[in-house]
Amino acid sequence: MLPTHVKGFLWVDVLFRATRLFAEPEYHWSPRTPNLTGQTIQFWDHLDRRHGAVDFGSVPPDDLGRLYVRFHSSGDARPLDELRHYIDRVEHEGWVHPATRAMSLAWKRHLDLLGVRDPGLLVDRPLTLSTEETVERLVRHRLCLDHRRYGGPVYLDGTRWGMPLRKVVGADGHANYLLVILRDLLPRISRGRQVLFVYDEDLAHDYALLGRIASTLGARPSKLPLGRVPIGGALRSSRYGGWDEVTIGRLSELCLGEFGPAAYRLGMRLYFIAMLKRTSGEPFRPDLLRRALLRAERMVREAEERGAPDPASRLLASIRPSGWADPYRLTDGLFAGRPPAASRALLEAVYL
Repeated sequence: MLPTHVKGFLWVDVLFRATRLFAEPEYHWSPRTPNLTGQTIQFWDHLDRRHGAVDFGSVPPDDLGRLYVRFHSSGDARPLDELRHYIDRVEHEGWVHPATRAMSLAWKRHLDLLGVRDPGLLVDRPLTLSTEETVERLVRHRLCLDHRRYGGPVYLDGTRWGMPLRKVVGADGHANYLLVILRDLLPRISRGRQVLFVYDEDLAHDYALLGRIASTLGARPSKLPLGRVPIGGALRSSRYGGWDEVTIGRLSELCLGEFGPAAYRLGMRLYFIAMLKRTSGEPFRPDLLRRALLRAERMVREAEERGAPDPASRLLASIRPSGWADPYRLTDGLFAGRPPAASRALLEAVYL
């Protein structure tokens, strides 16, 4: 888990917990979505062929990450049409490779330390619709072009909005992450229902298309794109490495060696939400993280000493027109020290 992952988890956690104080949001995520992607399946195949004798449950998380980096630099990915057995096991059994399960357990431990609500990393959630049912429903609404009868792919069709066709099922029969998301999303759409998409801003084109589809089917979509956190001045995927000193294991070791659990939880949120803001640009800086932790330590102590009243006005001021609490607007006010002072009740409900 790297700074970009931490940022995403903390933004969603504050958003959900704050919104839950005045509404009844449903937070939905399924581990089958990443586990059915091509790069995950190909990595599992690589591990089984090259490291089949390894007990992945005993491999440290950072070493599992290094195996992932080496896989992407090795050119050892086999074609997905040869790996159908992995997909079938995920679909029919909810199976997870031991390496992914070990990494999920490590992430769960760190989410617990951060006080983040577990989205269900270790809970199998079968997808509601099959690929066939999803494609049929999209075709019925003229949102999809299905060329499989001719040996071709399946495309999402956003041309009515000036968007290019987007392939979601290849000629090899493999569905990408967008189709997997739609398998879970379509049954949850009802007329007038608000849907908030939180995603990596690099995927803006895909989520613009998802938003159009949701709107066409009657939902009221809104979007929250989050920028990645540059490491060493570079915005790169974890697959390229260079992250050894900024893993969550390293950060938690340094932070909890100096600060208590409450200051750690609040300080991480002050840094990743208020200081780094929503978009990319500001690189990860340990000195600023420490400044946020010092501020958090004071805030926790002052809230306990003063017993300040619950500042409902601060929470209300953070609500967006679409109905969800804005994590930045709420957290920036705390970090800047603007009145009213943060109460212990607010900190407990949203941040600790």
